[in-house]
Amino acid sequence: MSWVPSNKRVRFRGEQPGSAAALESDRLLGVVLGFLTFAALALVVPLMILASPDYGRSTAWRITFFILLMSATRLAMLVSYGERRLFEFIFWLFCYVFFGLAPSVQIRADAMATTTANLDPVLDVPTAALALAGIVAVAVGFAFANRRSKNIPKRMREYDINRPRLMLLSVIGLVMAGYYVSKVGLGTLFSSRAASSLIEEQHWPDTTVAAIVRAASSFPILIAAHGWWSVARRAEHKGSARTIAAVLTAITLLVTNPISSSRYASGVVWGSFLGPLGAYSTRRRTSITMVGIVVGLLFLFPIADLFRRVTPTSAARTGFLSEYAGNGDYDAFGQLSNAILYDQTMPLQFGRQLLGLVLFWVPRSIWSDKPTGSGVLLAQFRGYNFTNLSAPIWAEMLLNFGLVGVVVASVLVGVGLGRLDLSFRSANGSGTSAIAASVLPFFLLILLRGSLLQAMGTLVVIIGSLVLISGRRSSPEP
Repeated sequence: MSWVPSNKRVRFRGEQPGSAAALESDRLLGVVLGFLTFAALALVVPLMILASPDYGRSTAWRITFFILLMSATRLAMLVSYGERRLFEFIFWLFCYVFFGLAPSVQIRADAMATTTANLDPVLDVPTAALALAGIVAVAVGFAFANRRSKNIPKRMREYDINRPRLMLLSVIGLVMAGYYVSKVGLGTLFSSRAASSLIEEQHWPDTTVAAIVRAASSFPILIAAHGWWSVARRAEHKGSARTIAAVLTAITLLVTNPISSSRYASGVVWGSFLGPLGAYSTRRRTSITMVGIVVGLLFLFPIADLFRRVTPTSAARTGFLSEYAGNGDYDAFGQLSNAILYDQTMPLQFGRQLLGLVLFWVPRSIWSDKPTGSGVLLAQFRGYNFTNLSAPIWAEMLLNFGLVGVVVASVLVGVGLGRLDLSFRSANGSGTSAIAASVLPFFLLILLRGSLLQAMGTLVVIIGSLVLISGRRSSPEP
């Protein structure tokens, strides 16, 4: 398994041939940023963890600590390379925070996520070991995809944007956004997340319906905005296309803002515009952007929690590590532990959760025993009052396929994400593939955290919007 990129230099879209000195400058900057990333994530943060008291809950923190170091090393390497491997980058960032940093702090402080109460310390080591096995398996999949990259066409299938259907999607997006705002009220967009959720519950009591309405009010108009920015690059009348794109972008950022919207959803929407802004057009920009994403998740993401409730609670946190101790936002380790307990005590219903995922659109009035989301299933299994919990990707695999299935499915996930990275790196920046390359990597964080059933409606809306505006296949650029 090799994580070292090919010696052949890949020129990014928009990157002009430069002098040897300029290329060496970009390479040196990537190395410097990679070193700084490693120093911060693999040296400073671990030392802070080791300096905090260990209350002796279990020794599982040593495994999660290793996950932290492994993830930090790979993140630093990706920053140093400056290649557009966003799916792999987001994967390792997820592992660093949710299965490295957070559980290491929680286990040593004996302050597990409050939303996953009464976790058995005996299961801590098996949980950490299963997480490590899944992460290594995904890494094997990434390596396998990279080794087979020579068999993947250098020019991916690129499809132009169909302007009449793009206009149709724009209208659909505006109608759905208008419908949502008319129901909840314009002022709700600037209220807390808890207040907006209560208002949504009054209009759409069914959580599935509410999730679909939120997705339909946010993501069609997001894809339409991206589509018009792409059209503006190639259209004869660029002024009108840019005007439409700017208006749709403003509406998108308003409807899905960090105040009233989920931090994950707003992160997808706001982060997706890094692509049109040219954040990945060169190796230098890609390295800088990756560092910015790391800083955003570690520092800006916790700050956004201030808007979650009417009475802010995050302001009481006393330091960097205290953000993770007992915080229900980082319940991935606890839910994986609950999944192991479920697997040990309940018979395996092979693929049942997956079937509910595929048939998420079937109403419960027709399918009365339709599976709930895996996060809800585990919460009900443990008797928790609060059931809106996550179900990390390895918990989903365990519930569907058992322990062996976790390893096999993880390898396949790594292969799939690796091939997506290789394909999107060759996108010419003016078709639907470039839009998908800007949106889907950020959405991957939601899929990894889970549960998949809760995210499936939004994913279908995104993919459906992309399919709608896809036109004829364009001539590949060299």
